[in-house]
This record gives sequence, C-alpha cells and structure tokens, in this order.
Amino acid sequence: MSREVVLGRVRAALAAARTQGAAHGTAAAPMELPALPAAGTLADPVGLFVERGRAVAATVEVCASADDAAAQAAAWLAARGARRLVAWDDPAIWAVAAQLAARGFEIAGPGAPVDVVAQADAGLTGAAWGIAESASLVLPADPRRPRLFSLLPPLHVAVLRADRIVADLPAWFARLAEGRPGGAGLPGAGAGAGTALPSALALVTGPSRSADIGLVPVQGAHGPMDVAVLVVMRP
Repeated sequence: MSREVVLGRVRAALAAARTQGAAHGTAAAPMELPALPAAGTLADPVGLFVERGRAVAATVEVCASADDAAAQAAAWLAARGARRLVAWDDPAIWAVAAQLAARGFEIAGPGAPVDVVAQADAGLTGAAWGIAESASLVLPADPRRPRLFSLLPPLHVAVLRADRIVADLPAWFARLAEGRPGGAGLPGAGAGAGTALPSALALVTGPSRSADIGLVPVQGAHGPMDVAVLVVMRP
C-alpha cells in the first residue's frame, strides 16, 4: 500500500469525523497524549531493582565500589568462559574495564569492526539510568556507546550507579524534563551538553527473550542470553 493511499484514508477519516461533529453541533475533540501517572517514590529503589531484575532472570549484584564490581564481573565472565569483550568508552566503566584488562581479558572499544563485535564473548556497558519498577536499563547510543555492544555478544555486563536508579518510568521522564546537565542525564556526557538526547535510548529488561514462534518462550533469541547488572553504590 502506497504512502499516498494511507494518507488519503487518514484524511478522509478526519474529514468524516469533522462532518459528523458539525452535524451534531459538536467540534471534534483535539488529539492529545494521555497524561502520565504521577512519578513514584521508593524508600529503597536499589532493593526493588535487585528483586525485579532477578525475577526476570538477570544476575544483579550490589557492589560497594568499582573495584568490587570488577571482581564480580571477572568472576561472572570466567564462570561462563568469556575472555573477549567489547566495551563502551564511558567513565562509568573505565575502572572496571581497566581491571578486567589487567586480569587478562581482551577488550576492544568503539570503532572495533563488526566481525570483532560479533566474535566477542560479552559486551561491557554502563547505563544512563535504571528503572526499579521493571529492572530496566536505559542505554544511550552514540559513537562512544555503540548499540551493538549490548545487542550482539551473547553476554552483557552493565555497570549501573546506584544513584541513577529511579522508581518508575514517570520518575525517569520527570528527571529528563528537569534539564539536568549532561544531555539526558548521561554520566560523562560533559558540561554544556544541555538536554540534547542521544541518537537512541533503549530500555532493556533482562536477557533477550521471544515467544513469536509457536508462543514458545525462547531466551536469547535476538540478543544476549545472559545479563549481569552490577549496581555500584560508591563510584
């Protein structure tokens, strides 16, 4: 179906609605987005994130520091036979990546060829935000934070600062609307970035899964089969 046909049908439907409204002496109601529910607050957003994350088959560990996160990441990766990683160029993971490299893990950064990314055992990323209600990670995309690094390797390790966890989606939208420095509140985006959004923001909840074929759930169908989120209490 052509674009012109689709748009023609939309215009015809709108005209019919206006005509019907005029016949009944009423004007067509303007199209508006539904109002968001009020942003939630939580006494322990980290605790809820951990609980919900484990409920969707992710490994979620609370780490006292970046050193602790590196040790947890090394153990998790080694248990799965992973040695080759691709990693974002993100301040949130620099310390973890450096320690993993010192432990003998091979790490490629942004700019790595696609075949290198495809052959990597795991992707190491940060996360701009965490949504406690659903245990979702908000992953930005830009040249320093390639989307493929969290999508193509079979394993994904995400380092998430505890102070970046909010209660729910309305709370996240509210934080974005505040216009905080750093471009969508992204760690390490740099001063003066304003409120500019990255090229994409993906919300990822646990390992990839799909039930498209035969309504049979399959984990790792079109993304990482296993995900570890390391929540760092003290950067």
